[in-house]
Amino acid sequence: MNQEITRRREFLAGLKNKSGGEGRLTIGFTCIADFRSFIGQEYIAGICKACEDYDINFINMSQAIKYSLFDEADFISHYLKKFRFMHRPLLDGLITWASSLATYIDDEKIVRHFSSLSPLPMVDIGYLDIPGVTALRIDNSCSMDLIVEHLVEKHSFTRIAFLGTEASTPHKERLETFKQALARFGLEVCESRVFMSKNLDEAEIVRASDELYSAVIKDKEEGERIEAVVTSSDIIAATLVSTLRKRGVRVPDDVAVTGFNNQYQGITSSPPITTIDLEYFKRGYLAVEILINKIMDGDKGEKLIKVPTSLVVRESCGCFEREILEVDEVGKAGTELSDDATEEEARDFLSGRINMIFPKESHESRERLLNAVFEDLYASYSPPRTLCWFREFLGAERRRRFRAGECQQKITKVQMCLMSLAGTNEKQRRRMESITSKLRILCAVVSDYESKAQRESPYTFNNITQAAIHFASVSTGVQLRTALKTHLQELGIPGIILSLSDNMTTDLESSNVELIIPEPSIIRVESAYNLPFRITEERNFPRAFFPKKGRYSVVLEILHHNERYFGFAFMQMKSKNMALYDSIRLLLCHSLYEIYLKEGRTKEHVMQLDTKGIEGILSTMGSGDSFSPESRLTLKQISSYLIEHIGEKTNLDKMSRDLGMNKTKLIRQTKAATGYTVQSLHEMLKMEQAKAMILDGKLSLAEIAERLGFQNENYFSKVFKKNTGESPRSWAKSQDRA
Repeated sequence: MNQEITRRREFLAGLKNKSGGEGRLTIGFTCIADFRSFIGQEYIAGICKACEDYDINFINMSQAIKYSLFDEADFISHYLKKFRFMHRPLLDGLITWASSLATYIDDEKIVRHFSSLSPLPMVDIGYLDIPGVTALRIDNSCSMDLIVEHLVEKHSFTRIAFLGTEASTPHKERLETFKQALARFGLEVCESRVFMSKNLDEAEIVRASDELYSAVIKDKEEGERIEAVVTSSDIIAATLVSTLRKRGVRVPDDVAVTGFNNQYQGITSSPPITTIDLEYFKRGYLAVEILINKIMDGDKGEKLIKVPTSLVVRESCGCFEREILEVDEVGKAGTELSDDATEEEARDFLSGRINMIFPKESHESRERLLNAVFEDLYASYSPPRTLCWFREFLGAERRRRFRAGECQQKITKVQMCLMSLAGTNEKQRRRMESITSKLRILCAVVSDYESKAQRESPYTFNNITQAAIHFASVSTGVQLRTALKTHLQELGIPGIILSLSDNMTTDLESSNVELIIPEPSIIRVESAYNLPFRITEERNFPRAFFPKKGRYSVVLEILHHNERYFGFAFMQMKSKNMALYDSIRLLLCHSLYEIYLKEGRTKEHVMQLDTKGIEGILSTMGSGDSFSPESRLTLKQISSYLIEHIGEKTNLDKMSRDLGMNKTKLIRQTKAATGYTVQSLHEMLKMEQAKAMILDGKLSLAEIAERLGFQNENYFSKVFKKNTGESPRSWAKSQDRA
């Protein structure tokens, strides 16, 4: 075993031994991703596998990009609430994909958010640099070398163009490494052969593709026409192939095309795209190992680790897939069986070949295949014994990582063995050929099943539909518990821990663990944690509520509905399909909304803010020439936070922590940007809201005072008079006269 793996295992075993077997590390993963894409799924699969192999706990704090027009547009604000959980003692370390937020938040703010989590050990798998965080990066230089080397050495191409996008830093970096790769192979770096789209929208890629076609392909002589196009993404490559086809240009016959990222679009393109596999699964796995090292050794070690990639050769460059080309090589190695061999020699021959073809199978399994082949050799069984063995083998492969090409290769190798055993006996040869055909059809059928399984399952869809109907009828806590118990298991979610706020609020507040499924009898809940259990700080959520036996994997979901928060849930993670957990969250939140309204568990101050009055205050600030764009951004950030917490007392410590900035800096920047202290600005905003509530006439002054975070009506009236010059009642009368 690798020395580093041994060292990690010994460290982790030591932690468990010190605490009676319960001292497992707990790590988290956080990002915003479209989990319909395989990239996020592969990252999570790699992380989960590493956590399983190293016997450590996993909390998935990722956020799915919204899939529907009916979902809330501002889902990013809900995701940011998860930062409150990214601390000890809940987590021992965190894997981040910080750049996944870049579409929604500017880079500076992203870095500030993640920097605020220090000193929590972190490893980042994106492209943003976060101070003190180990970065796991794609080796773009290595990747472009692989592509250019293949095009030059294998195909002898010398006129190569580039089609990329200005959409992100990695894409622009791929252009630079492409130029460097050309230079390394002694080829001319020609700017007239570089074409860039402004973004990854299909229409914009088509425009750039047409520009490329007109400039370097259309009406060009054979010696001037480009021979290949390297692109910075499979999405771009697939669109280019489609655009060229419409212009009468054949890929790869007329021009070769390569992609990058090994994305779904490259596989479904016709022809399939030769590309770079960024090894997302491997990178997720490696991120866990590096994080264990950081926890074990502190901040020692490399801060930047570049991960090698691999070239996936497909048909768009003029080649065929490796699995196809290697078929001719099958059976060339090793000694063939002579016609006059004894049965003992034949068994030894087949045993050796089976060991080479199926090295990961157990000795017992290989013996069963050996016996099955010899039974089929001498008698016609229906179904053949060898076919039955392969059925079991492919079933196990489906539970692992089924690859049809690899299975077909194994069948080809088995076929060579079977034909060697049959020799010149025509009857046995026909029998072995028949068995081989059945094996290939079995492999094709399993492959078809896998393709269908990877699409949205109608059974899962029906289950979600049934759950939605059930949840829609829920109006009490008891009914909600029943709905969760009924539907979680059938949707593949083994359990849930539900922590709910007392009221529907604008923010996550203190909450109570109110429901645990499965029941506490199989979850360690100490006497101090009798339900409902009060949690005053989300980051201090007790690990005791998670499953006791063995390690756990859970998904954190923030529970919200139209900017109202109910609390949060930890769902036991089984499926890697993050959209499934998001669907349960949506159903759960709609039910909670109805229950909270029915039970009166609302804070009216969260329902309607008088934005006109508030905007009036903010518009008078920062109007002078001395205020920079940076100050206005800070003003917006500070004021948004104060509005969100308008029903609470001003808490500078909590505010500076949530905004990810030093308290002194917060005070200084607020004063510089507004001319007011944080407390004074918060007070002014409260008074504007108070005016709206008074004019609305639905609440007493005591209720307004309570809902704006004042300790009593008298203190509220005193503050109101200080800001307006009148008592609340006098001010209300003056408004009536006006």
